[in-house]
Amino acid sequence: MASKCVRYLSVGILALVVLVWATASAGQSTTRTKTFKIGKGGTLIVQIEGVGADVTVSTWEKNEIELRIDGLSDQALKNLETREDGNTVHVELYVDDGWGRSRSARFSFTVPTEINLDLGTSGGDISVANMIKGTVTAGTSGGDIDVGEVAGDVSAATSGGDVEVGKVTGKVDLKTAGGDVKALEVIGDAELETSGGDIAVGDVKGACTAGTSGGDISVGSVEKSLVASTAGGDIIIEDVGGDARASTAGGDIVVGMVSGSAVLKTAGGDVELRGATGTVEAKTAGGDIECANITGSINAGTAGGDVFAELNPMGAGMSSLETQGGDVQIVLPADAKATIDARIRIRRGWGGDKEEYEIISDFPAETHEKDSKLIRGRYVIGGGGATIRLETVNGNIEIRKGNRPK
Repeated sequence: MASKCVRYLSVGILALVVLVWATASAGQSTTRTKTFKIGKGGTLIVQIEGVGADVTVSTWEKNEIELRIDGLSDQALKNLETREDGNTVHVELYVDDGWGRSRSARFSFTVPTEINLDLGTSGGDISVANMIKGTVTAGTSGGDIDVGEVAGDVSAATSGGDVEVGKVTGKVDLKTAGGDVKALEVIGDAELETSGGDIAVGDVKGACTAGTSGGDISVGSVEKSLVASTAGGDIIIEDVGGDARASTAGGDIVVGMVSGSAVLKTAGGDVELRGATGTVEAKTAGGDIECANITGSINAGTAGGDVFAELNPMGAGMSSLETQGGDVQIVLPADAKATIDARIRIRRGWGGDKEEYEIISDFPAETHEKDSKLIRGRYVIGGGGATIRLETVNGNIEIRKGNRPK
């Protein structure tokens, strides 16, 4: 403790605060209160280590901070230090001898609305109930973090709980190793990460990165780019105003309109894309692929399902729709310019002995060949253009014009 005091004295000229506490007892419970003066736009820094302590924050109209402490032993209180440094208030508690480690305490702060918060505790929850006009930083090693509306940036991390924030007018960085991550709305970029839960966020006005090792991901509209990945759940995205990348090892992927390129991959579910302007890559090892309203090119493949694409081919990009165990269907505009190579490979013993397969097209074929092992057709549409390859094993291929058939 002596070393800490020396350090504090060496940092500029500090307004030292004498610990004079107001106390109120009820039975065996003691509440201690203290107030600090602070101007608008000031900063509250809280660091609690070695004690299981919750930190709660609410607001009022006064230009001061009120601190209320409940459940802290007299022995632990001796290690509490507070000080004012300009327009910054510090509240620090460090207990390294085991005192109070298994106990629970509560630090309750009432602060002005226009304030910056830097809150840290090694063993409890952190809650900010009212709107804060400033930045909020919160960290705990063993609890939940719940932050309401913030007009500023938010950074929150916990090793053992959920993280939830309301509407944030700024950037968001939320991390947990053992819970869910939720954000109501983000007017800025969002980085969301958990190793053991779901991620759910509303609209994001910037770019969004979301990653989890064990849950679902749900995101509203994203104005810029999106990167979403999970090793064990579904990914559902409304719309993306830039490029989109989504991958999962164990669920479905559903994405709305993407105003850019899209890369969607899953090892165990379906892929659905409702629109994109650019290149599209859609892959699954165990489900169907459905991509509508694509302007550009598409590379879609599955080992065990059907493939559908509604494509307006643009430029010289090559497109490919492939499945090893289902049907392939593509819909093109009537005035499209494309060259299609369609193949059905027939493998006897896979149901090919009795089934009859065929290439069905609304466009005339330039060539059409059929034998016991292969059905092949070539279609030059609108004088030829972008190359499109369609291939399936023991399935049908349909090439349609206009809207998708009912």
